[in-house]
Amino acid sequence: MRPIIPSSEAVRSGRPATLKSLVERLVDGLQREAADCDRPLPRLVVDVAADHRLPADAAALRSLVESGLRAAVHAAAASATMARTGEVVITSVEYPGRLELEIADTGPGREERQTPAGRFADAMQAAAEHRLLDRLAASVRFDDCPEGGMALTYSMPLAAAHRAAA
Repeated sequence: MRPIIPSSEAVRSGRPATLKSLVERLVDGLQREAADCDRPLPRLVVDVAADHRLPADAAALRSLVESGLRAAVHAAAASATMARTGEVVITSVEYPGRLELEIADTGPGREERQTPAGRFADAMQAAAEHRLLDRLAASVRFDDCPEGGMALTYSMPLAAAHRAAA
């Protein structure tokens, strides 16, 4: 992975200036954690457009993306074998009126991730994430990937993101 060079805006504000720089910082942090613990990671691919700007509440978006990214890495690296062959792909797409960020992994599908023991913790995390989604006027969608795994997609209205940034 190439080094992340923050823009002058990011240096002044102490936060990433673009969606891509935010995602790259999170990926870099996961890679450092894995190296420190000598834990294999799935292949992490960042395909986020360089010109996609962050909403004013970048902290809320960072928390959501970090949570989704950690869950995807955990699912794709459930075993050492899966970690060596697994993959997590982070992409962004801008549509008229909205920006989408997708985190897709090669782990198990949605149904296979549901366990009775994890439902309470999942419900608590979902409540916290719902508050973050509200702060961003965003929505989330979960889809099974045709080739296996799951995709988590955050969708944010561009008008809300631009109003918040103004």
